[in-house]
Amino acid sequence: MTRINSKYFYMFTIAIISLGLFNVGCSYPSKRIDILEEKIGDLTTSIESLKTKTSELNELKLEEKRLNQEYTRLKNKQIAIETTQKSQNNAHNRLEEGLSETRILLQEIKQNLASVEEDKNKMKTQLKELEALSKSTGVETSLTEDLLDKAIKLYRQDKFEEAITKWGEVLAHDPSKLEAKFNIEIAKDKIKEKEIHEELKALLIQRK
Repeated sequence: MTRINSKYFYMFTIAIISLGLFNVGCSYPSKRIDILEEKIGDLTTSIESLKTKTSELNELKLEEKRLNQEYTRLKNKQIAIETTQKSQNNAHNRLEEGLSETRILLQEIKQNLASVEEDKNKMKTQLKELEALSKSTGVETSLTEDLLDKAIKLYRQDKFEEAITKWGEVLAHDPSKLEAKFNIEIAKDKIKEKEIHEELKALLIQRK
């Protein structure tokens, strides 16, 4: 399109110059030719310069377009990186909060287990004392002693409910057996201890 316009412009300019010179007259044909050639040379130079400038302008437009595309690409990449980084930071913060909660929970469980273990040791000591007391009394009531032995064996097997039943039978035969009453209370405490332990274990599994 630029070349066509330049061509018409060139022809139009020549025609104008020719008409101007023709109007001056034919008295100085050689001089008119020199002037015409000079004008044509100047015009040719101007046209070539215009072509050069137009070409440079087109190159600048292409370069501008390329730079805009590169800017858009880099900007989108930056946004994607910032989005990913923000997501990773959020995930890291959630993980830190979860770890903090887990540490607190584990500490609580350790304290509860230590307390349970302490109570357990106390009960073992009390049970041994009761066993020693039972042996020292020399009571020979076979049925009662048999029930007591069975209850103690069940207790040692962590069958606390069955042990309580046996001690109940002991009291039914001999209400004066205070150790049976005491052992029932100990067994009830052991049941509670076992329930607490199971609840803590389940809570820990849920938190994980």
